[in-house]
Amino acid sequence: MEPAVTELKRSGLLAATVPVRLGGPGLSPSQIASRVGALAEQDGSLGQVPQSHLSFSRWLFNEADPANTPEARQYWADRLLGIQHHSGSGSSSDSSILFANAQIESAAATAGGGPVVLDNGRLNGRKIFCTGSIYAEVIVVAARRPGEDRQTLAAFLPVDAPGLTVVDDWSALGQEFTGSGTVVFEDVTVPEGALRSFDAALTLPGYGAFAQLLHAAIDVGIATSALDAALELTRQDDPDPLTSHLVGELVAQRFAAEAVVEKAGRTLDELWASGGTDTSAEASLQVAAAKVTTGALTVDLASRIYELTGTRGTAGGSNLDRHWRELRTHALHERRRDKLATLGCAALTGENPPAGPKF
Repeated sequence: MEPAVTELKRSGLLAATVPVRLGGPGLSPSQIASRVGALAEQDGSLGQVPQSHLSFSRWLFNEADPANTPEARQYWADRLLGIQHHSGSGSSSDSSILFANAQIESAAATAGGGPVVLDNGRLNGRKIFCTGSIYAEVIVVAARRPGEDRQTLAAFLPVDAPGLTVVDDWSALGQEFTGSGTVVFEDVTVPEGALRSFDAALTLPGYGAFAQLLHAAIDVGIATSALDAALELTRQDDPDPLTSHLVGELVAQRFAAEAVVEKAGRTLDELWASGGTDTSAEASLQVAAAKVTTGALTVDLASRIYELTGTRGTAGGSNLDRHWRELRTHALHERRRDKLATLGCAALTGENPPAGPKF
């Protein structure tokens, strides 16, 4: 996977959210989602590596956050574009830096009073499910200050910061090469300039919706690869009617998943282009609907391809099971029923979902 991540860093995708005014491509949400989905189609794990990077990189160009001075915005834009600074001069590089997330704390740690806390400029704690951490140059850790009941800030820290340890211990079903292991912080010094505000990030148009759109695109990319692989195993000149019927169902299922992601992406495109927040709730609801729809369609598709291939699809050499494993685990990033309940409440009461990383 490391060679593939190296190519990802050279591809320009990691600079997708850098604004045009800072030398970046300023891609739209749908354009970014399309590229992430294409990565996931090539490899489900690879598609997941840049997801949090693309979400967090937006924080650094948000002028609502006082920490994002003009100098800071240009500094991070240059690093994402592969421009290195040495003694005041800039030199080109063919590689972007990669951010990895450190957001999730285990239920046991939280229940035991052990969330990651920034106290007196030092960070202590442990994060799990830190996707991409083994490949990253920068770890973005969500934290809180003493006495706070939620994560209110994020620190952008170099992966080699003293006291920061990346543990390659991911061992769950699927996502084998995502590097979704543990990151440990032991008295890590956090410069003031490394901190960004969660509340300021939530003022970005469609902050949570954009993150969720990328997740949905990843699901569709993996499902596309799964169906293509199954069709390759079962392709025939004169299929029987029942086989043709099943293939037709699966092709239509994939088309439906692609269509809802595209529609949600267009809504987010309009929101970003307007720069406003008046329609953020509408965009969030559309992306939420797309996310729950693609989650159901794609996991089911990756299961039903075995009805098409028969036992040959279960043989070790076919490697079809990797698609189902990737999708099954990726779709568990949040509880689908929670999103459905929020969608239903909005439809019944007109109450908008709260701003956050999931909406």
